[in-house]
Amino acid sequence: MSSNRPLRAIGDADPAARPGLRIGIDATCLGSGRGYGRFVRELLPPLVTLDDRNEYVLFVDEHTAAELGPLPARCVVPPTSQSQADAASARGQRRVVDMWRMGRAVADAQLDVMYFPSVYSFYPVPGRTPVAVAFHDIIPERYGAVVFPTRWNRFLWDAKVLLARRRARGLITVSEWSRRALAEHFGTPPDEIWVTLEAPSPVFRPALEAAPRRAWLRDHGIPEDAAYFVYVGGFNPHKNLTALIDAFADVAAERPSLHLLLVGDFEGDVFHIDVASLRERIAARGVAGRVHLPGFVPDEALRHLYTGALALAIPSLEEGFGLPAVEAAACGTGCIATRNSPLPDVLAGGGLFVDPLDTAALRAALAACADDEGLRRKHGAAALERAGRLSWRATADATRRALEEIARG
Repeated sequence: MSSNRPLRAIGDADPAARPGLRIGIDATCLGSGRGYGRFVRELLPPLVTLDDRNEYVLFVDEHTAAELGPLPARCVVPPTSQSQADAASARGQRRVVDMWRMGRAVADAQLDVMYFPSVYSFYPVPGRTPVAVAFHDIIPERYGAVVFPTRWNRFLWDAKVLLARRRARGLITVSEWSRRALAEHFGTPPDEIWVTLEAPSPVFRPALEAAPRRAWLRDHGIPEDAAYFVYVGGFNPHKNLTALIDAFADVAAERPSLHLLLVGDFEGDVFHIDVASLRERIAARGVAGRVHLPGFVPDEALRHLYTGALALAIPSLEEGFGLPAVEAAACGTGCIATRNSPLPDVLAGGGLFVDPLDTAALRAALAACADDEGLRRKHGAAALERAGRLSWRATADATRRALEEIARG
């Protein structure tokens, strides 16, 4: 039996007093360190706090319920044997009974619409409840041969995506780029795909003091006055980090004070990662003392690293949005980013955008940002201005409108 755990109400949370819809949201990936976890953590507070018309019901498992803060929403916690986010990771295995319990709890809640903020955590919902599912990109579909550790993992992903698409009344995505990709790949009419842009967390803003950054670098064995590029994200093959390491090694050969930070968690990823191969490449290129993998970095420390970086490098084969580049932009730092993303539009003027398969272009972009302070200042100013146009409040408002339209058919 599921438990209905009420959270502290802000304002009027009485369903009878709310003339709008009862909206369910799957929050089982709340604790994930990847982009979809950040998406849920940033979206929920403004969505459920600022909407005084609709009622919200959050569905979490017992392992992530404690991570929910005080929100004006009811929290439903079906009993599950494991964290649903961990179970859906590349090394995990989802159990049918857990998915059945989650889906049954949703069906019993008498919702007007149920929203999965990522297809990653989708589970079947019995009955006729309208369902909305967010697809942040189609990278697994385009690059399945490299992102899945086994054929079985790919089969399970494809089956989940098929179920989600068939069950969904509407799809939500995070950029016009991704909407076009979804429409083209799945054949979904564009008017059945809603766009809710991502945004930088308020924590990301220019860090005015250098001391915290210098201390962090020193504590991690990096010269405190080092010039560095930073990458933030996963370590999946489609992130194209081998190309970044190669380009950096070429540029660093003539710039002895240059370093590269590859920031991100090594565990709990839904897709295949191979950090060992990256370490081998780093050693083979002779930059083992200048390319650093510090693992997960908390937001406040990350803010300082963003601010002090020459640029944020994100050379992925494709990005559905590219949130780390927008976070860096909010800290006044430009990017070197893939053209295969919405970033050339979202951060227009705020960086250099390259073909991810063109290592020479990536190398030239790194060299330009390393050598030209005026270029870095220009990119940083433009990036900061563009990032200022985005907010999670606007994302929440777009999400509310999308869910209302999907619920009403």
